[in-house]
Amino acid sequence: MATNLKKNKINFKGKTVNIGIDMHKAFWHITALVETKVVMAFTLVNPKYSAFKNILSQFEGNYVRIAYEAGPGGFNLYDRLTSDGIECIVTPPSLIPTASGDKIKTDKRDSLKIARLLEGNMLKRVWVLTAEQRAHRQLVRTRRQIVAHRSDVMHQIKSLLLFHGIEIPFSSKQHWSRSFIIWLHGLDLGDKYLNLSLKALVELFDYLDAEKRKLTQEVVKLAKNEKYASRVKLLKSTPGIGALSAMEILVELQDIRRFQSPGELAAYLGLTPSQYSSGERIRMGHITHTGNARVRTTLIESSWILIRKDPQIRLKYENIKHRRGSKRAIVAIARDLSARIRTMLFNQLPYEIDFRKAA
Repeated sequence: MATNLKKNKINFKGKTVNIGIDMHKAFWHITALVETKVVMAFTLVNPKYSAFKNILSQFEGNYVRIAYEAGPGGFNLYDRLTSDGIECIVTPPSLIPTASGDKIKTDKRDSLKIARLLEGNMLKRVWVLTAEQRAHRQLVRTRRQIVAHRSDVMHQIKSLLLFHGIEIPFSSKQHWSRSFIIWLHGLDLGDKYLNLSLKALVELFDYLDAEKRKLTQEVVKLAKNEKYASRVKLLKSTPGIGALSAMEILVELQDIRRFQSPGELAAYLGLTPSQYSSGERIRMGHITHTGNARVRTTLIESSWILIRKDPQIRLKYENIKHRRGSKRAIVAIARDLSARIRTMLFNQLPYEIDFRKAA
């Protein structure tokens, strides 16, 4: 259902139509431009693809281009438009140019802005994975989310015990062992409501732990699939990267050839330092933190192991740590690791430690 439909009487037959969409769950605000002129602006309430296609039919005979921001709506619209032969761009919101002093933000202005940037070929594109690749990525992401939920519940259980003065008769290395879980199930806190609270948390941990094991098995199984097996083997040659972390990297990056340089990959991962310049002075700041946080986190986690295994990398870490601190040092190692991974996947070569050079 379209509301607030506005259509200007401009002869645009045979011309390119650039359409910007500001997407929300309950409605889309849509603006169509032809040679900088607004030829249509409206709000599509309870948006359905069939209704949108009916509106697009008014541009029959035109070359239609459509753009919208990447977000919770995913890529369903992109899939359907491209399947119908219509050019569609999904653009990252963080990379949409913003005019200085422009602080007014409305759905109408946003869709118009997207349409204008599309017409001027000023929009960046996100790399849209295939439906199968997105399914694989979702499995690995879901496992990571379950691990995070499980970790939260573990902290909650320990906080409950600490707050009520319950001593744990296990060493720290035995925490969350089978014996520890059995002890939690049999623990009596001496109060009905405390026991109910503990029971709920322990049962939630049991559920999340079981789901984690099931999803881990599925990810490991997927790692042996012909689509990933050879690349997983290459990445596992890197100290600090196992099958699970290799899959977290691969399902997010997929085709490494889309990154034309190590710097482009580092920028995608948010591992490049921010830069502040004034006159002739240039100051490098913290990393941008934009881009793919999942791979960035995996690389930083792996880097802590890598510096213990590769003497040459350890030396580089210590040199940077001495000058700039441990946090910036490990980020620099993660940035270096991303470049090595790109080279390994490009050239199909395993990771090698040069002990002679390190010595």
